Amino acid sequence: MKTFANIFLILFLNTAAIGIADALLSQKLGIPLTLLHHFAYGASVFFGLVIYFGFAVNRHLPKTVLLPPLIFLFWGLLDFWPLENFAGANYRLYAAVAQLLLGLLALQLNLSLNKKSRLFVLSQFAGPAFSGRNLFRFVLLNIPLLPVMMLLIAFASTSSLIDEHSAGFMRLKPNGLYMVEKVYRQNEKTIRLASMIHLGQQTYFDDLSHSLQGENALLLAEGVSDNSGRLQGEFSYQKLAGLLGLTAQEKMLVQGRLVTAESLDMLDDRQPGTTDILPADIDLIEFDEQTIAILNALGKYILNTDSLTEGFKNYNQWAAENTGPETQQIVMDDLVQKRNRAVLSYLPIALQKYDTLVIPWGALHMPGLETAILHKGFELQEQQERLSIDFLMLPFEQFW
Repeated sequence: MKTFANIFLILFLNTAAIGIADALLSQKLGIPLTLLHHFAYGASVFFGLVIYFGFAVNRHLPKTVLLPPLIFLFWGLLDFWPLENFAGANYRLYAAVAQLLLGLLALQLNLSLNKKSRLFVLSQFAGPAFSGRNLFRFVLLNIPLLPVMMLLIAFASTSSLIDEHSAGFMRLKPNGLYMVEKVYRQNEKTIRLASMIHLGQQTYFDDLSHSLQGENALLLAEGVSDNSGRLQGEFSYQKLAGLLGLTAQEKMLVQGRLVTAESLDMLDDRQPGTTDILPADIDLIEFDEQTIAILNALGKYILNTDSLTEGFKNYNQWAAENTGPETQQIVMDDLVQKRNRAVLSYLPIALQKYDTLVIPWGALHMPGLETAILHKGFELQEQQERLSIDFLMLPFEQFW
C-alpha cells in the first residue's frame, strides 16, 4: 500500500499543476489542456478509491495525511460546487491552486510523521497491516458513506456525458440544469448561440428574453411548422410543464419585426436597438415517417399524460413495438441535422445585412452549429450560463 499511497499523492499534485496550466493557457493563449487534466484527475480518483478501500485492510495508512486530499477529490466530482457562486468564472483555477497547496501540505505533514521523507517510507508500514477492529470500524462507517460515494460518482459521470454531448452548452450541477450561451466574433460580426430548453423556470425565460431585447440584430428563430397537418392531436409542452412545476416556452422570447428570407435584401429601414426575427426552421413535410410516428407517440403518451411514470411506461412499450435499430439515426437526422443545415443556410446573406445574429435554439443543435461557425473563422469570445431547472423547486411528490 505504500507504493499506491505515494502514487496517489504524486498524482494529486500533478493533477493540480495540470489544472493550473489548463486554466492559464486556456485564458491567455487559447490552448486548453482539458483532456490531459481529465485523464490525470481520473487517475487520481482511481488511486484515491484504492487508498480509500485500503483503509479497511491496512491500518498503517495515515488518515491525517490521506483523508483531506481524498475529500477534496470527491468535492471535485461536483465540479467544486458551489465555489463558482463565490469565486466567479475562474473558480477552477482557484480550486487547482487550493489542490496544489493541500497536496504540498500533505507532503509536509507526512515528513513530520516519518522524519525522513515527504513521501511514505517503509517504516510507516512496519508490522501486521490487517486488523479486525479496523475493518469493523471501516464497514460501520461506510454503511451511510458508500451510497453517497456511489451517488457522487454517478452524478459526475452523468454530468460529464451531458457536457460532452452538448459541447458545453448544457451543464448539470447539484442544484439544477444550466443552459449556456456562447458569443463568437469575427471582425465586426457577432453570433450569439443561446442554448435553449422548452421546459424551464419562468425566471430562466425572463432572463434570456431580457438579454435579447434592445439588440440591433437578426434573430434566427427555431420552430418547426406543420403546414400539411402531419401531427395528430395537440403537441404542446404545457401539460407536462404543469406536472413538473415548470414553464413551457410557447411563444417568441423577444418582440421584433417579423421578416422573411426573401425580404432580407430589401431591409434598409431598421431602427436602432430593434431586433428583426426570421423563422429559420423547416416544415414537418421534410421529416421521415418514423420521426412523425415518434412525435405523435410522444404527444400522446408523454406530453398529454396525467402521470409521468405511466406515460413513460406506455411510450416505452410503444417504442419497443414500433421502432428499430435504425430509428435513432433517422430521428436525429430529422430533428437535428436537417434543421441545422436550414438555419446555417441563412448565415451568408444574414451576415451581409446584420452585424449581430442571435440563434436561440435547443441544446442538441448547438454542437453542430458551433462547429460550423468556428469553421467560418469566428472565435469564441465569452459565455454565460442560466439556471433553467432548479431541482430544489421541482414537485417530486407529483411525479408519480
